[in-house]
Amino acid sequence: MNPILNRILNQTGDPELLNKLLSLSNADLNSLLLELFEKQTEKTIPADLLKTFRSNRFSIPSDLNPARFHALEAQLLTAAKEMDIETVLLSPSAPLGSCSIFGCVDQYNVVSGLRGTETLSDPSNMLAIIIADKLKSGTVNNVPAVHYAATARVVRAQAFSGSGFTAHFGLFCMVSSGKDNGSYNCEIELITKHFLFYKELIREHYNANLSIVLRKRGGYTDGDGFFARMTEVVQTMLPDTTITFDYDNEDNKYYQGINFKIYMENEHEKIEIGDGGFVDWMNQMLGSKKERCLISGVGLERLLLLSEE
Repeated sequence: MNPILNRILNQTGDPELLNKLLSLSNADLNSLLLELFEKQTEKTIPADLLKTFRSNRFSIPSDLNPARFHALEAQLLTAAKEMDIETVLLSPSAPLGSCSIFGCVDQYNVVSGLRGTETLSDPSNMLAIIIADKLKSGTVNNVPAVHYAATARVVRAQAFSGSGFTAHFGLFCMVSSGKDNGSYNCEIELITKHFLFYKELIREHYNANLSIVLRKRGGYTDGDGFFARMTEVVQTMLPDTTITFDYDNEDNKYYQGINFKIYMENEHEKIEIGDGGFVDWMNQMLGSKKERCLISGVGLERLLLLSEE
């Protein structure tokens, strides 16, 4: 974006404009931007609004059947409650920087907003923030581990291409939080909970086979031992499931220790429906190296597509 930014600053005749704006307090900057958008909308007429709608990929509605979509949400959330997973109805907005501040997502890939917010782009980040807030306030204790789930329609700013890809789409996600108590016992408890949920979901509701790719990641001192232990747990849980391994890109910083990809396949095709892994977000928010956090999620459009086969 630097060439575009440089062009804009040159056009204003003030190359220091960005730095001047950044020197303002958050409240003053928000007030300035609110006034700017107010003035911008004053110049817009209804015909302009219609033209913008037709060309704006963020506001074009989905082609999905809304009844089937919301029925799937209800199915997933009900299944979560039956497994003692706390469910949350999330806001469509999240605190500004909810994804990028953890260091793994570019803010340009998020639709930033005013009043210190951004459009929700990943419910797992938001659930982790909610859990961390409850842990910090003492309203929740993660010994034993706690498990939360949510569905949400999210918006991503990067341009997706290909059939079925839109700027907004549905996700189901789970976030589990616990404390390290030695011998990877906490991690085993968390990963068992997630795979048990997906195993039961697919067995009960889909006539499809499950397959898993386990991908090794950095972040643990004994990386080989941790990955081997998690692999053993997954293989024991899913003895009839095809499990393959990926040792490329171990330096990927998003996940810690292990990342998994979830696939479902029927007689027609094999579809990637979700992924997950351990993250260090709780450590970053709460400042404790004892915190453990596992996230996972599946795409609702993918599940609907497979159920149509």
